[in-house]
Amino acid sequence: MDETPPVPEERKPGYFKQWQELPPLTIAEQERIRHISALSFDEYFAPNPAEINYETQRFLAKMRQYLDRYVNEMKDIYKQHKFKTIERRIFYGLAKQCTVVLMANDWTGALEIYQNVLAYDPDLFARDPNMYYGLGLVYLHFKQWKLAIEAFQRLLYSFPTGKIALEAKVRLGVCYMEVEDYPRCLNLFTTAVTDFEDSRFMPKFIIRYNIALSHENSDEIERAESEYQKLLADIENWLKPGIMDEYTYEQMRKVKGAIYRQLGWISYRRSYKSETDRSEHLQKASKNLIIAQEHDPKDGQSYYYLGRVYGESEASTFKAHEAFVNYRQSIDKAEQNADTWCSIGALYQRQNQPMDALQAFICSIELNCAHSAAWTDLGELYERNAQFHDALECFKNALKHDPVAPEPIKARVQFLEKELGGSVPSRPQNHTITSTFEREVPSLKDAYEQPIPLELRNRQDDAYALKEARYDNAMWDLWVEFKSMQLDKPEGVEWSVPAPRLMENLEVEVLNLLKANESALVKAEREVLECLETNDAIQKANIIEVVIPEAAREMPRVTGEMIQTLHDHGHLLESPRCYTFPFLPRIVYTDLPNNFSLLSELYVSLDISAQEIIQMGAKRCQGSTYIPVFEEYAKLPEPPAGPEKPAATEEEIKVAFERNERHPLVMKTSILTVDSRKEAHCVELQRYLDASTISCIRGLTGCLRLDLSLFSTKQVVETAGNQEVEVRTQYHLPPETNCNHASEQVWKCISEQTFTTIDRYAQYQSESFKHTLKLEVEKMRKSTAQRGPSPKRMKFYKRSASPPKVLKNIKFGTKIDLSDDTKWKAQINELSKLPAFCRLIAGSNMLSHLGHQVIGMNTIQLDMKVPGSRTTAHQESNFMASVNINIGPGDCEWFAVPYDYWSKMEKLCEQQGIDFLVDSYWPVMDDLLDAGIPVHRFTQKAGDMVYVSGGAIHWVQATGWCNNISWNVAPLNYQQLNMSILSYEYNKMRRFKSKVPIQLMCWQVAKNVRFTNQLLYNTCKGVLIRSLAFLKMVNDWLLAQKKVIKLHPRASGEQSHFCMTCEAEVFSILFVKEMAGKFNVFCVYCAKTQPLDEFIALQQFPFPDLFTIFENMKYVPVPINNNKMNFTA
Repeated sequence: MDETPPVPEERKPGYFKQWQELPPLTIAEQERIRHISALSFDEYFAPNPAEINYETQRFLAKMRQYLDRYVNEMKDIYKQHKFKTIERRIFYGLAKQCTVVLMANDWTGALEIYQNVLAYDPDLFARDPNMYYGLGLVYLHFKQWKLAIEAFQRLLYSFPTGKIALEAKVRLGVCYMEVEDYPRCLNLFTTAVTDFEDSRFMPKFIIRYNIALSHENSDEIERAESEYQKLLADIENWLKPGIMDEYTYEQMRKVKGAIYRQLGWISYRRSYKSETDRSEHLQKASKNLIIAQEHDPKDGQSYYYLGRVYGESEASTFKAHEAFVNYRQSIDKAEQNADTWCSIGALYQRQNQPMDALQAFICSIELNCAHSAAWTDLGELYERNAQFHDALECFKNALKHDPVAPEPIKARVQFLEKELGGSVPSRPQNHTITSTFEREVPSLKDAYEQPIPLELRNRQDDAYALKEARYDNAMWDLWVEFKSMQLDKPEGVEWSVPAPRLMENLEVEVLNLLKANESALVKAEREVLECLETNDAIQKANIIEVVIPEAAREMPRVTGEMIQTLHDHGHLLESPRCYTFPFLPRIVYTDLPNNFSLLSELYVSLDISAQEIIQMGAKRCQGSTYIPVFEEYAKLPEPPAGPEKPAATEEEIKVAFERNERHPLVMKTSILTVDSRKEAHCVELQRYLDASTISCIRGLTGCLRLDLSLFSTKQVVETAGNQEVEVRTQYHLPPETNCNHASEQVWKCISEQTFTTIDRYAQYQSESFKHTLKLEVEKMRKSTAQRGPSPKRMKFYKRSASPPKVLKNIKFGTKIDLSDDTKWKAQINELSKLPAFCRLIAGSNMLSHLGHQVIGMNTIQLDMKVPGSRTTAHQESNFMASVNINIGPGDCEWFAVPYDYWSKMEKLCEQQGIDFLVDSYWPVMDDLLDAGIPVHRFTQKAGDMVYVSGGAIHWVQATGWCNNISWNVAPLNYQQLNMSILSYEYNKMRRFKSKVPIQLMCWQVAKNVRFTNQLLYNTCKGVLIRSLAFLKMVNDWLLAQKKVIKLHPRASGEQSHFCMTCEAEVFSILFVKEMAGKFNVFCVYCAKTQPLDEFIALQQFPFPDLFTIFENMKYVPVPINNNKMNFTA
């Protein structure tokens, strides 16, 4: 066999005609094809695709040829037979093509084919763990961190255990580290380091290093130092030549150097926190960094850190030359380091070398245009040299990129803008002030053409061009013109073109019998017939399926007993109506489902008994015919697609513009007036509120005579002045817009978190009022619109106000917990006067049945506000409805978007670089209207109650000094429960902890409530069926593992349990593990990846108790009452 690479003349297009026929495969190649998957990537990865050895290139090219032929031939068959089974087989062929292109390190080709296959069939794409894993690898290669995060999240939702899950967790941890989401990064790395398996991508000692590094980046310095020291001690014990392979030894030596480097950096950081011990910390930092260089001389970061230590020392120990030497070494080893260039510039500036400093700063900015420190230092350089226009531009650029300390930079910008607004004096010719430089440095525009930045930019461009060419052209030879093997049979090797698979006699018999009874077949039997007809067509077309082992899934599960029944009765089963789940595709049931989802499709009737569920589950571990209770593949939860009909057409918007009318997308909000107790308690009011996106109820607190003064600032100070308050420092901005530090319009909201006490915040609130009162009285008297313009004033042509250039800070006191029924008894009792639909504790509120407090949801939360205080855009936890009462005296302006537009809002957030579930953001009104998203906008006056229905996205700004109280309610209707279940599963996929334990809530509601709504009953019963069946599976798995389950009844008021790692709800059967003196709870999937003997299995609800609840759950229809109550809207 010819192993030499092809010569240039053999690479011409169309040279090899033998590729028109399928190349022969050896036995080893056929076996290799059957087992190759995205999980094999680490075996094939090469930093440069051209480095893949010739034999592997030839194998991949041959495999691609087989797959291309298979897909094309299956598409031809599909033109004749529009069968679902053929669609699936085409997908299997395309999926295998994705794997081959990925193994070839053809990244641009892989990106294209993966995205095409995802568009072809998203459901099958998600069902194959290799697909999202491979797509995540491609995004990871191109450093598209957020796209990679989404791909790996989707994989882990459907397949949380196994080797592929471990590799995905490690890579997902890397992605979270890159986007600086350290809590979730730590969670994943901790899970990976305790796993049975070892990751090929990242050994456990490197994972431990990254855990320590994540703690350090989270400013948990002591914890990080402790982790570094523990790992260093372990490496010292392991690092002995001869007892490990050379590669592992080299990796461990580099990690040891990295640990010393980070310990040195920690000492350097401490030098700024303690002036008295500064020299001691710098000496320790220097010592550790020198050791780091000895262990890994090629690490440019340790040289950079040591340069910082030398360059920022006190005057007595200042070592400029040593600093320059280390910086130079860092540049030589890692030229693309913006931090190093910035530090070189700072050192030059300290040495009074402005031209050199300028070039270094520009190099830093060339490498990272968002480097705020480089922009700030460059601005100071220009300012010192009296080039104020350039300085102003630099300071503005620094503000755009989230500087560490924005306030001093803003002060410089404001000062320079003020001074440059008038005539600017020119610099005197005999200018000899010592604080400035000897000569004028080039302007910002000319600075980019200086020799060093120009040379750096040219090298960067050349490197980018080479890289682009490598990725664009690397696989041309491999896929199109690759040198074929010789046609002569090689000695000692058996090879051939695999023969097509022939149908078995059993398949032929079943095919003929089903065709004879085709008119009487039920759906499942028709699927079997389609599969067999497809096999027949494949056999007649001589299609080779050996390269598609997944096609075996399409073989029907038919037994000899079924064939006999088919002979006798014309059906595969005696009772054809008993087909409760599809025959296709073939399912292999493992000890536990791949994942457990409350959204899985049910295969049993809702009137099934608890004992029947237990009996069906028992067959799983007995090896007998098992019929699943629910679909054991968890489909990915997706936001609603949105309404088909737009809220307003372009024509309607155009007409409104011409007539100077209210914008059609600014929706009218119901302001409901309640005049009596009877109206307040009527059922029609509750139904109206649940059917609306958001409503404002006026007069309700008055007619019920609620004493809102109990929630006034004076009263809460007297009740608990020392209680903690979360304070958010924000900018005071117009309600329609939002901006960053540089006054540029963005969605991301600056809202920095600190803490104080009620007493201190009340003092700030009072002083703010007194200070502003004299300045604002006249303004507020002239225009009551400060409370917020009504929808009638929102004209089409009036765009949102631009953010002010001078930004004023305000402080917002939020999340004051009023859950202590001893301290806040009077306040809690006062709210018991409210109607049941909005009461904190009520039988019609599903949250009241949990049996424990969920802070801020079924307890009261108080906010203390000054004008401009913002509650940023959000959906309530698990899409629960919420109640908000304005205590006054000032007003609040509300905005809301209907639940149906959740998907659109999330996409807009992605475009703004915002995490929809985590980040603080304030939508810009114009952006929403331009995107066709309807917005509710209204003013909440003192005493008004706002009711936000489930899932609505809303945000609030105070226009006066006021306090607000709020809590959540979960009305007993199926829309609320469906939304909450979807939210729970969506949060689980996004690795975001839900506040509400949905399983527990449904069991408690089933125990306590008489169901009069059929749809609510169906939804809740479905949750109980899935939950009970899954508990039976977990119980049987534990017994099979010979693990004792201890009964541990749930205590009164005990909090619900969520998994420590994946943060999913853990219901009834808990896996408890002692870690660092604490008992932590895990779910069965996370416990399954660790040694089971480290866990204690506890059961909180015995099966007989659950059976009783299940059997007692009944639907009781009630007669319809036609007596309706009217209320004023």
